[in-house]
Amino acid sequence: MGQIQESLAECKKGNHKLIVIYQDYTNDENQPTVRWCTVCGSVVVDLDYDNRTNPGDVMKMKTPSIIQEIDKNGKEKSTG
Repeated sequence: MGQIQESLAECKKGNHKLIVIYQDYTNDENQPTVRWCTVCGSVVVDLDYDNRTNPGDVMKMKTPSIIQEIDKNGKEKSTG
């Protein structure tokens, strides 16, 4: 299995490689935080407070439709 397929398999298990792409510091108590998976492109908006994360509190994980098609069909959808 290729490295990309292995990484996507990990994402499917919920082991995403998330990086913070935006954090709102306007409220002292909690910060809405946008995280993006560098492997599958999924995005989640968490609520961080006191250095703790409440996963998906603002928006649950959303996955791009191409990844959903790959999961359903086991291969990429033809574009032609």
